[in-house]
Amino acid sequence: MWQLDRFRKQGLSRLRLPFVCAMALALLEGTSPRGAELVPFRGAEPEEVVLSLGSSGPGASVVGGDLDAKVEAAFRAGAVAMARGELAGAKKTFISILEKRPEHLSSLVNLGWIAQRTKAWVEAEDYLKRARHLSPDSAAIWLALGVVYLEQDRVDFALAAFSQVVALEPANARAHRMLGLTLGRKEWYSAAEGELRRSLEIEPNDPGAHFNLAVIYLQRQPVAMELARRHYHLSVDLGSAPDAKIDALLAQSMSPAQVSASPQGVR
Repeated sequence: MWQLDRFRKQGLSRLRLPFVCAMALALLEGTSPRGAELVPFRGAEPEEVVLSLGSSGPGASVVGGDLDAKVEAAFRAGAVAMARGELAGAKKTFISILEKRPEHLSSLVNLGWIAQRTKAWVEAEDYLKRARHLSPDSAAIWLALGVVYLEQDRVDFALAAFSQVVALEPANARAHRMLGLTLGRKEWYSAAEGELRRSLEIEPNDPGAHFNLAVIYLQRQPVAMELARRHYHLSVDLGSAPDAKIDALLAQSMSPAQVSASPQGVR
């Protein structure tokens, strides 16, 4: 934890944890509190984590050609079933592949994703950790693990995972958004703002990053009401669902003249 304390003192302005640090944090026991949120952050939904690593894995050369062909045909069938939303059938197919090839990377990843969708967090973590063991430098696997941790409010673990994604893929907008969201959960608002702004530099029209920035500006002290208003309205314009609590907070901060000048009153 001494590393996290040091990063916190430095403001976490350019958080880049190396692989060794992320692995060490992943072994820690315990969790961090979510923090006092006025409204929930958005963007950690497991539905967004769709991983495509290809059907081959580290064990591809271990088996013979005939078995390889059968495994790849089964994998394609499982992928089709997953695309159709037939998760139970897809899961059964991928498990059967692992019985023949225990190190089939994409089957492990897809099983982790299916477990995320069904909120079987322990199972998801198990599959994704097995995948990470085979491909430790895969940003996609670290990202999926981060979502699993964040959905369980294991914030320190999520912080380590998303920091690793940013270290591996500095231009990954979603990684910066997820890291910013996680830092916001720890109430490290300056660092969270920096990561969310970096996300928007890469992907300016990301409604999730705009929404989470609005949440940050409403929760920090002093409250940055106009910045919150700007990013909240941008998030809604870009397709994010309105939030009644934010609407009420923003309405309370508007003068009668501002309300009457708004074409739709208060958004």
